[in-house]
Amino acid sequence: MWTTTDSVVSADGTRIVFHTLGDGPPLVVLHGALVTTELYLPLAELLAAEYRVVVVGRRDYAPSGNGTRPSVFARHVEDLAAVLERQDGPSFVFGHSAGGLVTLEALAAGIPNIRRFALYEAPLAFAGGPLRTTLDRARELVADNHPADAVVEFFRAILDPPAPESILRALGAAMAARAPGLIADLECLAVMDPDLNRWSATATPALLLAGSASDGYGQESMEKLDAALPDSRFTLLAGLTHSPDDFAPVATALREFFH
Repeated sequence: MWTTTDSVVSADGTRIVFHTLGDGPPLVVLHGALVTTELYLPLAELLAAEYRVVVVGRRDYAPSGNGTRPSVFARHVEDLAAVLERQDGPSFVFGHSAGGLVTLEALAAGIPNIRRFALYEAPLAFAGGPLRTTLDRARELVADNHPADAVVEFFRAILDPPAPESILRALGAAMAARAPGLIADLECLAVMDPDLNRWSATATPALLLAGSASDGYGQESMEKLDAALPDSRFTLLAGLTHSPDDFAPVATALREFFH
């Protein structure tokens, strides 16, 4: 279980909840799309002996508050900045998937207090236009009270090779309540500048992770970012998917990098 649960009020008044576990230098974790902070409790437990792991509930995902719409990553950056200000000194930051994009935008915005950062399959391949049609369709489906179908539409757009219909339907049913958060993330992606050169002068050391059993966009995104960053290392973790069932290899990589 988490040691504490606390919250901050972001610049636009949105309440951002975060959980902590462990003791040591702060390691702030930003979750991906369609998942909750509970997914990262096993990761926090693996790292709690060496770090105070701070898992942030991103806006538009309970228990944090909902932001104004359409959503933009600039508001997420303000959320992260508010959480970082509450920590004891500079923090390590780990961003998974869409949480990795928030981390990158925070670096581009020059927010302070990030010692080193690590990303797991931040989907830069989808920045800008690739998922705008998916966003439009997801909005229509949620407006018509079909949130599970909106989730299915999203996975149809990103999975290559496609998943069986039965699996897509199971994912849709399990994640239907998070469809508003998905739409907010898609709104952010739709207006995100895809130019990787924005990070070519980033001096903060970076660890870029991808899973060998994941979809191609994750590894592609991390390899291209690795080529753009001046101080980064790319690591492919054997057997892991986009949402790892076993966080042990991720924890090991983070521990070695955030030493």
